[in-house]
Amino acid sequence: MLFEPLEIGALKLKNRIVMPPMATNFGLRSDRAVTYYAERAKGGAGLVIAQATPIDVFQKASFVAGVARLVEAIHAAGAKAAIQLLCGNKLPSGEAVAPSATDGMREITRQEIRDTVQRLAFAAAMAKEAGFDAVNLHGAHSHFAQEFFSPRTNKRTDEYGGSLERRMRFALELVAGTRAAVGDDYVIMYRHSAIEYFDDGITIEDTLPFAVALENAGVDVLDISVAHGPGRKDYVMPRKNMPMATHADLAAAVKGVVTRAKVIAVGRMNTGEVTERVLREGKADLIAVGRQLIADPYWAQKVREGREAEITVCNACNKCYKRLHNFLPITCEVNPLVGREWEVANGTLTDVDIAALRVKTR
Repeated sequence: MLFEPLEIGALKLKNRIVMPPMATNFGLRSDRAVTYYAERAKGGAGLVIAQATPIDVFQKASFVAGVARLVEAIHAAGAKAAIQLLCGNKLPSGEAVAPSATDGMREITRQEIRDTVQRLAFAAAMAKEAGFDAVNLHGAHSHFAQEFFSPRTNKRTDEYGGSLERRMRFALELVAGTRAAVGDDYVIMYRHSAIEYFDDGITIEDTLPFAVALENAGVDVLDISVAHGPGRKDYVMPRKNMPMATHADLAAAVKGVVTRAKVIAVGRMNTGEVTERVLREGKADLIAVGRQLIADPYWAQKVREGREAEITVCNACNKCYKRLHNFLPITCEVNPLVGREWEVANGTLTDVDIAALRVKTR
């Protein structure tokens, strides 16, 4: 099933393998970034989703024109391209806001909420103009949209807070605004944290009616992840002591309540056997292969050709993730060429250099 094509509206994917949006600190328009993403497309992923990108950068025509080169490179390498759009806590003025006031952030006003919906809609329209085949709205991982949905962070008493239905409202307005901006046939994805590991956080009982509401609002694909827990970041990026297909059961729960929307499962999808099992058991329609594609961009091709013994396996060390928090470009403990693919492509990194780098990782 992993290599069966899938149609999502007008979008046709050659297989069920998704490279999820993962931050890199490479940017999106540099040779480094373009070659990094294109390599994963060349390696066989059906859909490549570029990292979370603040919606306000799409206000600049130069950014839209520049990012179109990334789309062209992904398409030329054989994959479809999407981008994750992020509504952050900062307004265009630079002022920090939140659904409810916190230390250092005031409560966002109703008018500013409406403005945010419009800014996202415009960004989605510009992403479509740049050539992206879909947009992925970021409603997960404790970011702004999730803060509205979570009872832990949303303490509002107006129409955007309180009951589950009211906490859904902001996300549903984001989807409706995006749908109006991109048209009926364009694919909208929504990344959602199905649970929060806090006593007063999001539960699966919150998520299931929300998934149905998102589908009814026009979401085509539900990308199901989890949120961080108290003092821990490895829920989102599962470590090696956590099971394969870590969060697949959450995706399965969502898949059980939606009728039209496709569902993506995430969390340590490292082998063909694991990914096939998740699909075969009906837990998801698509598989997000994340850090494993950092470790080996040709994972998909090797699985398809029965060459799994040749795969450079991600060891879930999270070195890539740790560097992000130090504002550094990602690297990989088992793949020294991450972020240097462009040097290989233009010949500045020789075969001798590459061999030496690989020796250091053994």
